[in-house]
Amino acid sequence: MKYFVLKQDRNLENAIEIEDFNNSQKMILLKEDEEKYKDCTNVPIKGKNSGIYPDFIQAPVLLISDDLHKIFKLYENTIIYKIAVFTNLELKKQKVYRLVLPELLDALSEKAIYFKNGWIDKIVLDSKKIGDYNIFQIKAGVDYYFIVSLDVVESMLKRGTFTGVKFEEVEVK
Repeated sequence: MKYFVLKQDRNLENAIEIEDFNNSQKMILLKEDEEKYKDCTNVPIKGKNSGIYPDFIQAPVLLISDDLHKIFKLYENTIIYKIAVFTNLELKKQKVYRLVLPELLDALSEKAIYFKNGWIDKIVLDSKKIGDYNIFQIKAGVDYYFIVSLDVVESMLKRGTFTGVKFEEVEVK
């Protein structure tokens, strides 16, 4: 089975931004802390009328569009979701997103390669540690990575309507 790191396309022009946050700094919210987060939250955003709503947002927290949520639900039932309603008061516009609290797996292979400073150079996953998971998160070095299976990627590409999402294949041993 092939796996990919799912990433936010940082080159997306006119992307909306969450107000009062540094939209490039990641905060990692873990599944085990789910009780700390409301089931539904209003999220004020800023953006122009032509603002683009990416389907995958990595920072400040992991958020997915309602359309992407429909696909994720088909492939993985271990993820906890909280509703986040993006609200632009100026434009009187709202859009439903989901805060994603995925399973954190210790799925790195011993063949993963690190830089001397602790950052990961090459992610290598251990297929035995992944088991039946199609969507999960790993901690590699000092950062977290959101991983999806080839089935999830193909399902997304078939629909062809997702904006601001990039895939990077990782090695599996």
